[in-house]
Amino acid sequence: MKGKIFAAIILIFFTSCEKGGNEDDTILKFFSKAYKDTGNSVAISKDEQGNDLYYYICGQFTDSLSNNAKLRAGVLKAGLDGNMIGSATISGDTESSAAKIIVLDDGDIVCTGYVLDSASSKKDLFVWHLNPDFTTEKLKIYESPDNQYGVDILETLEGFLVLATTDSQRESTGEFTGNPSGKKDILLVRIDSDLEPLSEIPAQGYNGDDEGIAMKADRRGGFIIVGTTDRSDLSSGQAGTNLIIIRLNSDGSTTQPRIIGGTANEAASDFEVLSDGYLIAGTTGNPGTTQKGHIWKIPTDIYDAPEYEYEIDIDQVPYSLRAMCRYKTNSFLLAGQHGSGLSARMLIFSVDVYGTPDKERMKITGGTGTQIANDVASGDSDNIITVGSSSYENNSMICFLKFRF
Repeated sequence: MKGKIFAAIILIFFTSCEKGGNEDDTILKFFSKAYKDTGNSVAISKDEQGNDLYYYICGQFTDSLSNNAKLRAGVLKAGLDGNMIGSATISGDTESSAAKIIVLDDGDIVCTGYVLDSASSKKDLFVWHLNPDFTTEKLKIYESPDNQYGVDILETLEGFLVLATTDSQRESTGEFTGNPSGKKDILLVRIDSDLEPLSEIPAQGYNGDDEGIAMKADRRGGFIIVGTTDRSDLSSGQAGTNLIIIRLNSDGSTTQPRIIGGTANEAASDFEVLSDGYLIAGTTGNPGTTQKGHIWKIPTDIYDAPEYEYEIDIDQVPYSLRAMCRYKTNSFLLAGQHGSGLSARMLIFSVDVYGTPDKERMKITGGTGTQIANDVASGDSDNIITVGSSSYENNSMICFLKFRF
């Protein structure tokens, strides 16, 4: 990174307001210091008994009201009432953004995303480790001559495994071993607990754009990545974008990926690991017009045919999905956006393992402008925590929603 980048713990005084009645204990908060703030990911800190303690939100914050205000990667800590307790941002002379946040077993938090190189204006991957009070921190930026940014992160026995995206050129020696410069590939970065790189893992992807959207520990050992690719198997009737699944060994090395498709313009949103396979949520159709949610059940052997796949019928079109998590015993929460433009609203609903929605467990909420849910988490007492953004004209705020169906 040629520009001077450093981590600074900056307490930010956000504005917040609460709306919604008390009938369902709904808490709706908006956080913003300036004019353009977005919440991308939420993680729940718990006590030894499994009760919720705090909510951590990462995203992109505006550092001031000045004309040359910078967009900064930041973390916000909120209490069970949704009120902000503290926040921290990465400071420097270029833009940055945080995409994913996790809470570690010891209560510390780690997030990943990107900072822009001040000379090239290209993205560099970062990992940021903070204690719960934001009083100590460690920031590591992984420099690259090409764009490279963090998407997801998991804690491992040796440290962390980061799911990232890169557009570095790879020499082509086969269908899955090369890529032209500027096209996206899936990148895995192994680092130790001090955030120092371990052995290098080559980027993965086809000759086109491939991007992972989520990574989880696999019940069979190792890890699973799900994402979106513009590669199609024309003999199978695939076209447009499709899903890509990659199984990882425990050391992060990969096996041959699997492409799944058959419906136009499929994009992966999130997934969960089941006892007998994987449940993938995604969006199909054209943005803003025919988009709908979709569910795929993939068997444990990812190279077998999908056990089933369904369009999720919620009588609300168009809508798109951004996130998924487990809910109660045999249900899952899906979150995203209903509608488009100024009529877009936050959408959260429940489905069973077959993708069948529970019409009694659905929430579409929002006000003036555009709202979207970027992440969802299931807390204690059946509480649902959703974060995203609420925007109007050129302004946006972090949106925090806590409720129960």
